[in-house]
Amino acid sequence: MHYGHLPEGKFVWLSEYSETEIMTCLLSILDFYNVFFIDSNGAYLKYSQIFKNFTQSRGFHISNQGHIADVFIELKDQKLFQSILSNVEINGIWSGKLMFIRGSSSYFSEAQVRIMCVNGFQHQNPIYMLLFYRDDEARSAEEEKWKELAYTDELTGLSNWRKFREKLSAIKKERESFGLLFIDIDNFKEINDRHGHIVGDKFLKLFANRIRESLGEKMYAFRKSGDEFLVIVEEGEQTEQAAKIIKRRLSDDFIIGKSVRGVSVSIGLSIYPSCGIDEESLIHHADKEMYKEKMRQSN
Repeated sequence: MHYGHLPEGKFVWLSEYSETEIMTCLLSILDFYNVFFIDSNGAYLKYSQIFKNFTQSRGFHISNQGHIADVFIELKDQKLFQSILSNVEINGIWSGKLMFIRGSSSYFSEAQVRIMCVNGFQHQNPIYMLLFYRDDEARSAEEEKWKELAYTDELTGLSNWRKFREKLSAIKKERESFGLLFIDIDNFKEINDRHGHIVGDKFLKLFANRIRESLGEKMYAFRKSGDEFLVIVEEGEQTEQAAKIIKRRLSDDFIIGKSVRGVSVSIGLSIYPSCGIDEESLIHHADKEMYKEKMRQSN
């Protein structure tokens, strides 16, 4: 740990993490917050794009002459504003709820606000950072973030098995016919055994990117597990052609470890409803076709 002055008992628990790890987490948190900087008079100095979008969507048009009271109407009261800054100076932070006008109407909303001094009070012109969010917006953003994480494969960034099942269920209601590709990397175990799991994981990321780049319109890729991937092709009649394009793209050389080598893949396909009407039967048929191709290629 590189931090030399963590306040005892407050942030000392962070000491086991590196600066980079902590900064990465902090930057992701800022995705949920409106952020802007003001001087001791309440004038804007800098602001995030999220804050700019927030103000413009509500009828505010911030500029270099903007003031915090343009957003939070309670702070038109200079006594209250100076009281808050004094609280920051004493406690290091002020946290509370402030009202703002939504758009040009007289409808008020409430935001949770935190105010901190950035450069310390020893400066002649202290600078303050404000973080704020509306409770309902924060919940919505957090729910969307968690939903995205729940549906994304952590290693490759492709949609995961959970998302596949949801998409398959939805597309069965929307289309009379569609295709499914089952993709397997031949001899992937050999890559792991020869180069190690770290290189194997890096290769899977590259492989997943190749699949993603090979997709045409109305095609969706998913990581099933390990070195197995699935692709849904909405246009059922395009399934066979899609398999050829993806196979050709995946057969190009990869950088694996310190060497460049080609990779062999096997792809099986099934068509709804002729090859099956449910998830299990469609995958089973595509899996069998993939295995037949693997046997042909090994012979």
